[in-house]
Amino acid sequence: MARCPVCEGKAIPSGRELGGFKLYACLSCELRFAPEAFDVAVNYTDVYETPEYIESQVEAVANCADPRTFADMASYRPFFQCARQPVGATLIDLGCGVGRFCQAASAYGWNVGGIDISERAISIGRRYAKFSMRNMSIEELLARDERYDVATAFEVLEHLSNPGKFLVQMRTLLKPDGQIFCTVPNWNCSEVQNAIQRDWLPPIHLLFFTKSSLAEAARRADLRNIVVGEIWCDSFPAKWSRRARWIVRRILRGPRSPLGLWLHASG
Repeated sequence: MARCPVCEGKAIPSGRELGGFKLYACLSCELRFAPEAFDVAVNYTDVYETPEYIESQVEAVANCADPRTFADMASYRPFFQCARQPVGATLIDLGCGVGRFCQAASAYGWNVGGIDISERAISIGRRYAKFSMRNMSIEELLARDERYDVATAFEVLEHLSNPGKFLVQMRTLLKPDGQIFCTVPNWNCSEVQNAIQRDWLPPIHLLFFTKSSLAEAARRADLRNIVVGEIWCDSFPAKWSRRARWIVRRILRGPRSPLGLWLHASG
């Protein structure tokens, strides 16, 4: 028996493992999580130097002629569809990595800043950024007493053993009537449940959200106007080297399911 890190409800072993860690299932909010991985140290600089990250993030930013094209990516598209953009709106992206989302938001007129705990990611991102990128934690940012119209966190909550605390910290960063936008992988996707990529597994990913558990995390952080949606991706790859694998995956697993979830809420 364990306690759910989202709703504090009872959780039991699910009978599944990922990355060699047992997954527990919350009986109330349906979160899956790997409690044995919570205290395992992770070097995120190593994560940012995987071939997948370098190709999808570093090379994408380095070779991009028009950052507005990033706004049409599956993970970012819902933000640009949902978020209100007041005149002169300020946005802080938490866990910004090398700044791919920040590039898109800046190109569409947001007054953007990004922070990340990886000094390596920030040093790379600064080569291409026309906006502030800082190597710091959310606690260090809060100590500066800065406030923003929007706080975003793409693929961050699943790394945290206490996502509720982080959402409260995000809410604290907001100006009155500010907005929060987050994305996470979707547990109810076969690609997540059968992941083999190291950076999708515990101890890197600790939590595996469903729509109900993501909404519950937002409610417990006292967020308002909560909307949770699905991120549909896994489109046909542009690179020939990936097409055969994509076709086999579709044949073996049948119709695709949403790979991610998004959360939009008011503080």
